[in-house]
Amino acid sequence: MRAAVYARFSSENQREQSIEDQIRVCREFAMRGDITILSEHIYFDEAQSGSVRARPGLEALKAAAEAKQFEALLVDDSSRLSRDNQYFNTLLCLFQYWGVSLISVSDGLDMREEHAKVAYQFRGIINELYLTDLKKKTHRGQMGQVLRGFSMGAKGYGYKSVPDGQTKLDKKGRLRADGFKLVVIPEDARIVQRIFAHFVEGKAITKIAGELNDEGVPTKTRLRGGWNVSTISRILKDEKYTGKYVWNRSTHVKDPLSGKRKKVERAKEEWVTQHRPEMRIITDEIWAAAQKRWSQIDRAFPIRPAKRAPQAPQRSYVEANPTHLLSGALKCGSCGGAMALVSGKGSGYYGCLNASRKSCDNRVLIARKRLEEKLVGALNEEVLQADVLELVYERTAAKVREHFKHVPEELRLKKLELSRAESRVHHFIEFIASGRATPALADALAQAEEQVKTLSADVAAMEGAKDHAFTPPPRAWIADRLKKLNDLLASRTEKAALALALRDLTGPVTLTPQVPEVGKPYFSATCRFNALNLLAIADGGVGSNRLHWWS
Repeated sequence: MRAAVYARFSSENQREQSIEDQIRVCREFAMRGDITILSEHIYFDEAQSGSVRARPGLEALKAAAEAKQFEALLVDDSSRLSRDNQYFNTLLCLFQYWGVSLISVSDGLDMREEHAKVAYQFRGIINELYLTDLKKKTHRGQMGQVLRGFSMGAKGYGYKSVPDGQTKLDKKGRLRADGFKLVVIPEDARIVQRIFAHFVEGKAITKIAGELNDEGVPTKTRLRGGWNVSTISRILKDEKYTGKYVWNRSTHVKDPLSGKRKKVERAKEEWVTQHRPEMRIITDEIWAAAQKRWSQIDRAFPIRPAKRAPQAPQRSYVEANPTHLLSGALKCGSCGGAMALVSGKGSGYYGCLNASRKSCDNRVLIARKRLEEKLVGALNEEVLQADVLELVYERTAAKVREHFKHVPEELRLKKLELSRAESRVHHFIEFIASGRATPALADALAQAEEQVKTLSADVAAMEGAKDHAFTPPPRAWIADRLKKLNDLLASRTEKAALALALRDLTGPVTLTPQVPEVGKPYFSATCRFNALNLLAIADGGVGSNRLHWWS
C-alpha cells in the first residue's frame, strides 16, 4: 500500500525537531506492515497552530489525495491534522471519499478497521478540548501579567517594550524577564502630539499622512509602506496615549463555515482598565477635542447600505468638513433644504439648491464674503460682548442657586441624622463591651453601622455639591476668551475646526427671503440666538444683493 506522511508542530509548545520525530515514528510503523511511504509525499507544516485550516503542507496533501496519488495517510497522532473537531471530521469525510485510509500511529487508530471512525470522533473532541483548555490557561496567564502591571498585546506607535523585573532561564534555556512594560519613545511621542494637534485644528487625515510621508517620517515598523489613513485613525482613537491602558477589550471567534477568525468586542464588564501615567503622551483636553471632531465627521464618508445603521444615516461630507465658514450650515427658510454655493462669481454666491433644481421659489442669492461679514458682525455686536456674556453667566449662577437652594437645609438634617446614628453605634458598642452581647444586638449594631456609612456618603456628596456650586468667571477671563475667538474669526475662516466651532455657537442658520413693499428681496437670518435681522439693510431693508455688489 502506497502511503503519504503528514507532520506538524505548533510554535506554542513544540520544537522543530518534532517534525523529524513524527516522520520517524511513521516510518517505523510502515516497516512493520505492508506499507510503502513515498518520499515525494511527505508533507509538513512548521510553527502552525492546529486550529488553522489553511496550511501550505496540508493543502498540498489534500490536492495529492484528491488526485489519488496514494492509498493511505500516516500521522503521528490525529491532532497533527487539526484540533478543530468540525474541520477534523470534514477531513475524515474527504479522505474517505478520495479512498485514502487515515492511520494515526500513536492513537492506534486505522480507518481500515470497522469501528475506527467512532474512535476518531472521540479523538477529535479530545483534541479540540486540549486547545480550548490551552486557550483558557494562556488567557489566565496574560490576565495575571496585566494585573501585575505588565503589558500584553500590541505596543502601538510611540512606545517600545522593555523587560522588567527579575530575569531567569526558562525550560529551553532562554533568558526571560518577569514581564514587559511600555516606555515612551520621545521622538515618536512628538509625532503623536503633532498628529493630534493637526487633527484638532481641522486638518484632513489624508493631508496629515501626506505631510508625514513627504517629510520621510518613519512608521512604527520603520519599513516601506508609509503613513496612511487607517494608521492615523488608529492613533487618533487609541486611548492609550492618555495613559489609560485597556486590556481584554476584544476576542476572536471563528466562522464555523469558512474557518475565518472575526474580531468581536467583549462586554465592558470584562475589560481590564488601568491608569498608567508613565504612558501618557497627550493631555485629556486634546483627547476630548479629537473625539469631539470624530463625532462631527462621523458618517461623513460613503458607507455601504448593508453596514449603515437605520438610526444613524450618513452625514453630509461638507457639513463635517466645511471648506468655508458657513459650509453645510445654511438652510433655506422657504423649503427647509440646504443652501450652498450656486455661483462662482467673485467669492461665490449662496443660494437654495432646491431652487436651482426648480423645486423651490427662493431665487435670492447672497455673496459668501458678505454673508460671513454680516453674520460675524452681528454676533460680535449682539452676542459676543463681555457685558452680555457676564449677564448670561450671572443668570446661570442664579438659576443654579435656585435649583439647589434646598441643599443647606437638607444637609443640616442629614448631619443631625448622622449624629444620632453615630450615637446609637457608640451605645451598642458600650453595651457589648459590658458583656451583655446577644445575636440580636450584634445584628442591630451591623444595621446601625451600615446606616452611618450611607449617611456619611450622603453628607459628603451634599458638601461637595455645596462647595462646587457654579461661580461666574471674572470679566477679564470672558474678555480674553472673546478676543481670542474674534482673532480666529478674523484670520482663520478657512479652518474646518473654526467653522465647526462657529456651528456649535450658532446652530443651523436659516436664511428666509424677505420681500418688502419697496425695494428688492433680501435675507433675514435665524439661528440659535433667535431671529436676528443679520442681513437686513441698514436703511430699513431697502436694497438688493446686486445693488450692494455693484456699490
